[in-house]
Amino acid sequence: MGKFKKLGIILTSTAFTVGVLSPISQASANVKESSERIEIQVASTETKVTKSMLINKLHAIFPDKFNFLTEKDLNVGSGHYYTDDTTIRYDISFHKTVNGKEIYGSFTFKGDDLELENFYYQPSDISDAMYPAKYSEADAQKIAKEFLAKFPNTENYKLQENGIGSDSYFNMSRPLSQPIAYSFVYSPTQNGVAISEQYFTIEVLANGEITSVYRNTEPLSKATFDSVEQKKTEADILAQIRDNLAVELRYTVDYDFQTDQRKVKLVYAPAIGFNGVHALNGQWQTVNGFSAQVPKVKRVEKLSSQPLEPRKKGMTLAEVEEFAKSFLKVDPDKAKLQIDMIDERENQNGETIYSVNYTYMYDNGGIGSSFELNKATGEIIQYHDLTRDFVKSNDKTTTISKDAALNKAIEYLKQWAPSYVHNYSKPLEDAVLADYSKEYYFSFPRVVNDIAVVGDEISVSVGSDGSLRSLYISNQKIDNWPSVDKAISADKAKESYREALKLQLQYAKQSGEDKNHYDLVYSPTYGGNLLNQIDATTGEWLINIEDKKEQPLISHPTAAKELNYLVSQNVLEIKDPATFNADTGVTKGEALKIMLKSLTYGYFGGYGEGDEKQSFTNIDKNHPLYGVVEEAVRMGVLKPADRFDVDATLTRQELAEWYIRVLGLEKAAKHSDIFKLNFADAGSIDSAYSGYVALASAMGLIDAQQNSFNATEKVSYADLAVSTMRLAKAIGEGNNSRNYFY
Repeated sequence: MGKFKKLGIILTSTAFTVGVLSPISQASANVKESSERIEIQVASTETKVTKSMLINKLHAIFPDKFNFLTEKDLNVGSGHYYTDDTTIRYDISFHKTVNGKEIYGSFTFKGDDLELENFYYQPSDISDAMYPAKYSEADAQKIAKEFLAKFPNTENYKLQENGIGSDSYFNMSRPLSQPIAYSFVYSPTQNGVAISEQYFTIEVLANGEITSVYRNTEPLSKATFDSVEQKKTEADILAQIRDNLAVELRYTVDYDFQTDQRKVKLVYAPAIGFNGVHALNGQWQTVNGFSAQVPKVKRVEKLSSQPLEPRKKGMTLAEVEEFAKSFLKVDPDKAKLQIDMIDERENQNGETIYSVNYTYMYDNGGIGSSFELNKATGEIIQYHDLTRDFVKSNDKTTTISKDAALNKAIEYLKQWAPSYVHNYSKPLEDAVLADYSKEYYFSFPRVVNDIAVVGDEISVSVGSDGSLRSLYISNQKIDNWPSVDKAISADKAKESYREALKLQLQYAKQSGEDKNHYDLVYSPTYGGNLLNQIDATTGEWLINIEDKKEQPLISHPTAAKELNYLVSQNVLEIKDPATFNADTGVTKGEALKIMLKSLTYGYFGGYGEGDEKQSFTNIDKNHPLYGVVEEAVRMGVLKPADRFDVDATLTRQELAEWYIRVLGLEKAAKHSDIFKLNFADAGSIDSAYSGYVALASAMGLIDAQQNSFNATEKVSYADLAVSTMRLAKAIGEGNNSRNYFY
């Protein structure tokens, strides 16, 4: 019987997006590379690797760490490889409950030598990794370095200064009930220079445990490298780039995950057609190799000067099914097509979308996916070709040129999505023929006010034989575009770029050239950041290029550490630490926001787009705290009522109620008659809150003040900071699969 092939889509961002040394990554954000990696499973009969071999390798790398596991606890997955890397990987994992606590781990070994490629471990005891941390970042770095030394040929690996920061989630809030983790990124070096796109990441918890590893390295035994002794001086290359530097206006779309809103900024970006300069000969590095001439900058050129008619207005369900059968048709001798389901939904633009789920069944297996159509226009907005998985390509077929592939891509857009094309431009960046998939990838930027939009493109890939391999249309609904009239001058922006320009030396392989040779390249950065841009309205850098200064400390006799930690974790927002008074009473709205940001990833969007109920009459979807309040209702912290007074000062007994609800102990708290309150002012505690107060006090979440609870007194920022950290630790140490909220 045939085997159904599971086709996994692996986002390249899972590799921590640490290809920060890659010259490709410095191209304009308009560059749209393939965002997916195809995982293909291997039948067990095709590999000689056994479970015992994987277990032995596991214990060799982690001696004594996993002795609590038996052979039965470990599960082995089938081998798999990727379309761009045929080296077979082997997975082994476990999920076990020990003393009532869940423990999880997974490992991926690669190749005949079973080299560890990926590792993740969730330990049972994280108490020492919670705030305050047992190990500092410096301590954790020593642990990571010692672990790295266990692996052969890592003597020349160097810690990336601009890698993933410790305990950092890119200015995101993270649940403080999660353990503190430090991430370190090491890159192999040659002659003291880092090799781009190769890295070894190690994550260490604040209790000293290594819980995550991701390795993306290649053998260098056959590699050749340019000589560093022959490189041009940094001053010469700086002058060369400055003399050829230009800037241009672009719109950039930024998605705010906390509010689920799209924000558009008008920015100045470098108008360059190069990614770096060869350190030996001074040639310009492009996505298609090196050029002696300065690459020409492409300007906006619309795909169509006039709107085109939609492909098919108002498609019915029956028409969609018939179209799908025709569009997805394959040679019946190769596979049998079956339409599994057609789903109708509304997207974020308010458009009705058909999602067609389908499967190709063939002799030795099957594969399935889906594609999407816009109901109003009958046009394809998302498609990925699966037939190459089971239809063998003809190696003798002539590879079409890049220009021919571009013309094909435009033809496909006019055929399958004509009503969109007048709003988009030809690609501003050169396409590259991917070696592993034999596809050209094109990104067609949206155009507004004759300005290219970064972050809202049409992506099309065309096979080397001219076939359509994929099509994806973003087309986000945005009403407010910043006015060009308010932009600073291009000369002023250009001067800022010239002043901020710095160079980063690295070794990099070029696409389509000697696979074993690494060129020495100077890559431009701006204030040390690869893709920095200037806000055209304010003239400020989007990423601060000033030398990082220590966060201004908040002074307080009892809660300084907690307050500063909440600030560092983007939970507490303070405009001026020098004038901030931590003893000020905090409002219910602000307290709720701080508490939820400490327990979640800070995502409060998604409310108000559909038919969600409004829990309070005074908090509608236009209220700045609407998402926070509705999330609190979903979590059970608040109960729907007539009004929620966000501006009223929060009292200590009200805070106790919130905390106990978060912990899921409300049923116990309601039995107030079983609790005895030993506070001197017990009589002043509202009977409706007595159970909550008793539990919050007994669990050490909220302290009494000289044997008085002062139930109706205000909660200060200092009080909230201390108790919030205690609540987070209580949730984290519970380790009951509910230690944070989404």
